[in-house]
Parts: sequence; C-alpha cells; structure tokens
Amino acid sequence: SKQLIIDAGLRAVDLDDLPVLDPELGGFASIDVTIDGADEVDSELNAIKGGGAAHLREKLVAHASNKLVLIADYRKDSDLLGAKWHQGIPVEVSPLAWRTIKRQLERMRPTLPSDPAALFELDCPAAELRQAVRKAGPVVTDNGNFILDVRLGKVYDPPAVDRLIKMIPGVIEVGIFSNMACEAWFGNEDGSIVCRIPKSEIKKQL
Repeated sequence: SKQLIIDAGLRAVDLDDLPVLDPELGGFASIDVTIDGADEVDSELNAIKGGGAAHLREKLVAHASNKLVLIADYRKDSDLLGAKWHQGIPVEVSPLAWRTIKRQLERMRPTLPSDPAALFELDCPAAELRQAVRKAGPVVTDNGNFILDVRLGKVYDPPAVDRLIKMIPGVIEVGIFSNMACEAWFGNEDGSIVCRIPKSEIKKQL
C-alpha cells in the first residue's frame, strides 16, 4: 500500500509524523476522514477487520480520525457480525504465549455471571493460529506478532466482546471496530451503490 501511495505522487507518513496542528494537544488535532474496507459490517456499523492482519494499525488510524467511512461489497453487509463472515475475529497476540492465549480464548463463554444475556452464539469458541500462504509457519504481523482467528458464531454485543477479549493478557488488539464508523458504502452486484448509517441513528431521525 505504501508503494502505491508513493507511486501516485503522495507522501506516506506514520501517525506521529503528522504536522503539529494543535499546540494545546502537542500534536495534530485529528485526521479529517479515514476510508477503509471491512470483512463484515453489521446494522450498527460495527465491523470485523483484520483479514489482512493489519487491524492494529488500522484501528490506530481510525481512532485518530474525525470520521471513519467503511467501503465493502454487498456480501459484507450483515445484520450481525459473524452471520456471513465465518473465518473468525482476528486477534493479534504476543508470540511469547500464543498457545496460552488460545486456550483462554477457547474458555470464554457467551454469558457472564453478572449478565445472563449472551454476548455471542457458540458455547465453545475455537481459536486457530493463522498460517502463512506463501511460506511455512504462522502469519507474522508488521508489528512482529501472531494472529489467532477466533470463531464465536454470531456476535450479539460487539463492544462487550471486544472488551472481554482484550482482558486476556497477551492480546495486543482485536479486529472488532465498534461504535467507530459513521457511514458505510456497499457496492452491489448490479453496479449500484448503497450508503448506510447506524440503525440506531435512523431511529433517532424518525
């Protein structure tokens, strides 16, 4: 991606290399807009990202932006996360203890003692170490970590699942982007385009 940016005559920079725009913050105020793809988007525009194993950096950029816009084709448009995307939630983990983290992820249960409402569908989650395609061994992220793809079935409460997974020591970042996108654009098979906003925002406007 960086080489494509350079070839187009643009300048690629890291977040901390952006110019100082806000003296009080001691850094740039924010990025105006981030446009990014997604593996699946639910009715509230919560998204699963990380099919390319770059969700840590993608989330850093999205969180530093005033506006996150998702783009995807119609196959990624879903009512619930996990309904169409069956490869699991990408979880970036420390290589030092990935087996231990894998066991702890698979011990998660859909309900918590303090709340009987199910967070996700499967009673017994499955976590799989992502393997590289063109070389032997696991995928190694740009940050030197491994990826565990965690299958939970349908995700009923994405923000809560995101928090639950992050509580496990050794988890670096989770490929759930919850309450971040303000709109999503989907390309249909016939060439038409549909724009959606979160379902809850539609209700507020009625």
